[in-house]
Parts: sequence; structure tokens; C-alpha cells
Amino acid sequence: MYKGRITGKSVLEIEFRAYYSENLSLGDILVAEDVEDKTKYLLRIVDIKYGVEANDPDWPNRTAGNMMLMDSMNQPFNLHDKERRLYKIGQCAPLGCIKNGEFRKPKNLPSHFSAVSAPSTKDFEFLKKFMGDIEIGNLRSGESTLDFAVGIKGSLFPYHVGIFATTGMGKSNLMKVLAGSTLISEKYGMLIFDPHGEYYDGGGDSERKGLKDAPLAKERLCVYSTRTLSGPYNQLKISAQEIRVEDLQQIYNFSGPQIEALYSITHHYKNNWLLSLATEEPEEILDRIGASAFQVGTISVLKRRAEHIIRLPFVHGDKTVSITKNVISDIRNGYLVLIDTSNMRQDEELLTSAIIARAVFNTNKEAYQKSSSFKKIPPTLIVLEEAQRVLGKGSEGNLGVFAQIAREGRKFKTGLCAITQQPKLIDEELLSQFNTLFILGLADERDRSILRNSAKHDISALGNEIQTLMAGEALITAPEAPFALPVKIFLYEEWIKTATSCQPPAASQKVEVDEDFF
Repeated sequence: MYKGRITGKSVLEIEFRAYYSENLSLGDILVAEDVEDKTKYLLRIVDIKYGVEANDPDWPNRTAGNMMLMDSMNQPFNLHDKERRLYKIGQCAPLGCIKNGEFRKPKNLPSHFSAVSAPSTKDFEFLKKFMGDIEIGNLRSGESTLDFAVGIKGSLFPYHVGIFATTGMGKSNLMKVLAGSTLISEKYGMLIFDPHGEYYDGGGDSERKGLKDAPLAKERLCVYSTRTLSGPYNQLKISAQEIRVEDLQQIYNFSGPQIEALYSITHHYKNNWLLSLATEEPEEILDRIGASAFQVGTISVLKRRAEHIIRLPFVHGDKTVSITKNVISDIRNGYLVLIDTSNMRQDEELLTSAIIARAVFNTNKEAYQKSSSFKKIPPTLIVLEEAQRVLGKGSEGNLGVFAQIAREGRKFKTGLCAITQQPKLIDEELLSQFNTLFILGLADERDRSILRNSAKHDISALGNEIQTLMAGEALITAPEAPFALPVKIFLYEEWIKTATSCQPPAASQKVEVDEDFF
């Protein structure tokens, strides 16, 4: 569909004139065809302005005044030759050019007055080699959705994924589509911590579907929970012997002497340190670790906290009662593991998440020493809601496992999927580690600014588009994509009706698990 003709300006900013009646939208991707050079240029509208043809620069104001005068008298005002005198100006950021089927970044200009038109699906054929095997939606051009599937590469999960949006813009729907697509790929591991209870069955809303409704869910979805669910699940249990000092640092603030005392206790009591701290008297503990080293009051404070931890209903004193080995085994087999923590307090949920995530990460890290075992590990993504709680300002320097995964996970096939409404609260150094970003609607300019500085593509001109994104619309910035991709995310309830497995369940092969992992 013909839109207009290019009128200026430079390699990095192109303007075109469009008809007065032409419907232009922020984010429209258009094609400028240079017939002289036989090259197609892809342009993205980043702003739309008014244009008038008049010798007098004050003609628009004077005409508006005349119209208002006629309005006051309830008389019509007829503007002659409207389509000629009025027009629109599309201000565009060039995305690149296509010549002989190859895409490259823009380094030159299309010819003067090149025609601008709406793209066809064929114009995006070059994108197919950049698309991954985890489909999440269709390519979008402004307010129009094209019949062209957009996906990301699951092999890049260890390079971390960020999902950023204000409430109601579709974070949960996107995450369910991403998880469901990962599940049916049968090639990657995913561990989801769900503090809101919305992923398993849609959060109790009868009109919404959950991961239990996804294709292959019966065969490849493993669920652990401390609350009663409507379908198959396993009881969530953690052994006290698995808990480390750094796990407690996720939920408690400790002074310098308290940290020193905790590490001294772990040195003397080994894996039984938490049970011993909770059950023995402070004086007994001081006798064991050195009575002159710490104050009785310091040990007493630590003892009260340890008592609180071991009284939690999901913490068990028997070291054999734990789900972590099963979780690791499930992930090794390329299953999707859902940890429902919706009936836990925030500190309990953070403690559980830290323990299980650390177990997965450390097991992968240990396997790295043995290449034959490491090759069998599927790329794994650990999904964390409200990620700013553990990746916030100052997290980069602490011992928290999530900050550690953000810094080191890619080497050990372990990635983080950080979901948050406030990317400005995440430590900028840690945010820079995230290679794939899903940017949905964000109203706060500070949030948009922090993402502009972290994205792998230049999205500095897209602030207006991000601000006007509707629910379910997103921009994806990923290193393998040639530019920030506008996408309409599949509606999960519709997607599960058509989604199919890459191969029949009977033919699926489990990833071989090396028992030396455990």
C-alpha cells in the first residue's frame, strides 16, 4: 500500500510526506524502494508531524481562527483542496536495507523522493534466519499485526532474559507463552518460581488457562507446591542441611560480627550448622567455636533466627527429605519445573528460591569440570518474579546466588529471566548482563531510560513508542536480531489451541543424566 515519498533528511533520520488522509502510527515499519539502486530500505516511524502547503507560515493559525468563528455561528467551513494543502510528515529511524536478499545496517541514503509503502510478509523473509525456536508472537508494524512468527533462541537462555512492564501490560501472558513454547521444544530446562499462583492454572480465573493446559504438560511439566492444587503436584520440601549462610542473607540483614559467627558455626558444625544453632544453647555453641570469639547476645540473635527457619512447614530436619535432587533431574531431562510459592510469606519464598536456584547453578558449575557431563546439560532458564528484590542496587557485590548467576551463569548454561515492573531498581551492572529484553508498556521515563542504556540495540528514538505500547505489545532486543523487533505476543489461551510439539511425545528422548551430578 502506497504511503508517500521521501523528502529528507540524513542517513540516521529520514522524513517522508504522506497524504492528509493516510493513517500513520508510531512504530509502523515501512519500505522505501530505491528503484535506481534496486535496494529496499526498512524505516520505523518514531514521530508524526503536521505539514501544510502555504506561503504564509501563519496560515494554519489564521485558518483555525476562521473555522472557530464559523463554529460560533453554527456555520460550516469548507477548506478547499484539503488533500493538497494538508499532509502528514513521518519521521523515521532507518532500520537497514535489503539488497539481493541480504540485510545490512544503513550506511547510505535512498534516492530522492523514493516511494514509501507498507511492507508485505515477503519483505521480512531475511528475518527468518535470525528467529529462534521459542516462538512468542507475530511481527507487528504499528497497530497492525503481520503473519510472521517471531521467536528467540533457547540456546541463548544462559545469556539471561529480562521482561519489563507496568501492571496490566501482559507480563504474565508473555511468560506463559515463553514457558509453554519452551516446554514443547523439549530441548531446554526451565525453572519458574511463582509467588502469585498465576502460572499453574491461571490464578483461579476460569477464563484464563495455566501451564497445566499447555501441550505436553502431562508429560513434561513438574510442579512442586506447599498448597493444594487442582491437578498433579508434589509437596515442596527443603532439607535444613541444604541451607547456607548466603541463603539467609537473602532474607536477613546481618552485622559484621554476626556474619563472622555464622561462618565459624558452619566451619565447626558442617551441614548440621542450622539445626545445631537452633537446638543447642548459646553457651554450648560458644564452647564449640571459641568462647572468647563472640558475645552471647550475638549467638542468641542468630539462634532465634535459626529456630524460625527450622519451624517453617516446608523445612525438614532429615537431609533425605528434599525436592532439590528431583528438580535438578527434571531440568536435566529438559522438563519445565514450576515451584508454586504463592502461600508463603516473602521471606519464605525468597529463601526457597535461593536454595533451589543455588542447587541448580552449583550442580551445573560442578559438571563444567567434566566436559562429557556438561555437554548433556540443556541450557536452563531460572524465572524470577519481582527480580529487583534480589538484583537491586548494591546486589552486585553481595553473595546472593541470583547476582552470582547474573554475573557467571552464561559460562555454566544457567540463565536468569528477571521479571519486574521497575527496571530502574535493578543494579545497572547486573542489568547489563541481560542480552535479551522484552520491553512492554512502561510509563515511567526513568524505567525507559535505564533500558535504553542496557539494550543491545539503539532504542534511544523509541521512547514514544514504548510509552504508547498497548497490552500484549512488546519490543524485543536480542543480540541475534538485526534491530529491536516489534511484536504482538500470542494470547496464551489462543496459542495453546494451535501450538504443537516439535515431535510426538512417544518419540521424545530424555536427556541422559549423569548420576555423578548427585
